[in-house]
Amino acid sequence: MTHDIRTTAALIAEPVAGDTASREAADRELFAARAELASLGAAASPSRLERALERLEAAQQALRQPLSRAA
Repeated sequence: MTHDIRTTAALIAEPVAGDTASREAADRELFAARAELASLGAAASPSRLERALERLEAAQQALRQPLSRAA
């Protein structure tokens, strides 16, 4: 994972809290879900594609929740 100076400064300045950890976990899950979907080729079965899309949708919904509810 790469960070630019603004991201690194924000990570240092931001206190570690449950909400922050939940947000970071949701961000990681969204990244992983996108990578999984992108890795599927044209030969992927419809059920595999559907599971990957469901994972992506769940990760997106988790990020839309208020942080206090995501924890």
